[in-house]
Amino acid sequence: MRVTPKAKKASVGGLHDGALKVSVHAVPEDGKANKAVIASLAEWFGVSKSCVAITAGETSRLKTVRVDFKSHEEMDDADAKLKKKLS
Repeated sequence: MRVTPKAKKASVGGLHDGALKVSVHAVPEDGKANKAVIASLAEWFGVSKSCVAITAGETSRLKTVRVDFKSHEEMDDADAKLKKKLS
């Protein structure tokens, strides 16, 4: 995903160079933007923050995340929501 810190409007959705775009208000200092990304994705996917982890790109705008879903149905719902947002 491509993260934009210090954004005027926080949002999840859209594509930037083939990566999901996530914008957050937080500044990229002391992990504040990463925490905001985790919170935004957790809210957007409807999971707890503990279910979202940044697995690569802690200090980069390009990040890889893992989202743990409780069920296949929850994962399918999130996949459908993401596909709808990106189409």
